[in-house]
Amino acid sequence: MPQIRLMGSDTSDVQRTADAVVRALKAWPETRVGDVSSPVPNRRGSGCRIYIEVLADVDGDVIDATLERDDQEQRPTSRPARRALPSGRARLER
Repeated sequence: MPQIRLMGSDTSDVQRTADAVVRALKAWPETRVGDVSSPVPNRRGSGCRIYIEVLADVDGDVIDATLERDDQEQRPTSRPARRALPSGRARLER
């Protein structure tokens, strides 16, 4: 069965995200959620990994879904303009 791996340096953040993903996948009629692992400690650094088994029950159709968390602050959709570097070499004055 295909798996989704969620990982991060904050165990509680990974767990909240995994819970949200599982709820969304269970609500989607074309997917079946299998086993969800307990948090597995990261090999390097802090945090954990959680594996979610998922199977699409679609007859050849592609599932396209976007999941968004609503417990985080919204980030701006566009970045502020960045100033370009001056062309050529800048003159150094002593």
